[in-house]
Amino acid sequence: MLFAVERRGDHYDRPDEVDRGMISGTFRAVVSATAAAGIGITAFGDRFLLVITVAGIAALFAIGWPTLVELPARRGAAIVLLLTGAASIGVLLLWDDLAYVAVVLGLAVVGAFVRELARRDGRPRLVESVSGVVTGAVVMASAAGWLAIGTGKVSVGLLLVGAVTLTVSSACTALPIPGWLGSAATIVLGCASGLLVGSLIEVVGLLTGGLVGLAAGVLTAAVHALFGQFPASGRPTAALAAAMLPVAVAGVPVYVVGRLVLG
Repeated sequence: MLFAVERRGDHYDRPDEVDRGMISGTFRAVVSATAAAGIGITAFGDRFLLVITVAGIAALFAIGWPTLVELPARRGAAIVLLLTGAASIGVLLLWDDLAYVAVVLGLAVVGAFVRELARRDGRPRLVESVSGVVTGAVVMASAAGWLAIGTGKVSVGLLLVGAVTLTVSSACTALPIPGWLGSAATIVLGCASGLLVGSLIEVVGLLTGGLVGLAAGVLTAAVHALFGQFPASGRPTAALAAAMLPVAVAGVPVYVVGRLVLG
């Protein structure tokens, strides 16, 4: 039986749907915080551990993204995204240059169209299907940005700031603060945590920490507010994809802030 949940202010016609939504949102927040913490922890170990962490985050996103946005021919979409993630990480490890990841992203766009040509279901929702795969490919390529940050004292400090701010921002989305106030709290606390950690890590500094925290807060708040409304967000793989999204997509912004401010 199909039904719609009607919202009037802060009230719903079906209280059971409110509980399910709250549980799903809390689950995404906990998983996002755990994934971000994983990046921070593995940043202090061998680079291989960080590679495995980033690859795992990207893989969970690739598997669940087609279900989250309800793409047609989901298996083919997941394959394209997995190949994009593997190629992005591979070329970055080989040449240590984010420019080659842009080449992989261009090939992923071609792969999205090739996938459509291979479909044998009449190709319904063609534009939606292509745009969904391309969007997912952008996220997969952005995840490789965590590895582009590199190694060394400055790089580890930047990775730690990014991980901490994402962890704090993700945890904030689990707080029982409604509507735009919750989003504002996530952004403010994310930025504040960046300023705090940046002030403690001398090689990073206040400015870089604040900018990274601001980016983490905005990304996390936007993803939580947007994808929490998707009907499929309660499914396990889709919920994992929504949880991995802010962590994966933050890779390139953290890298860019580090390059522009720290040089």
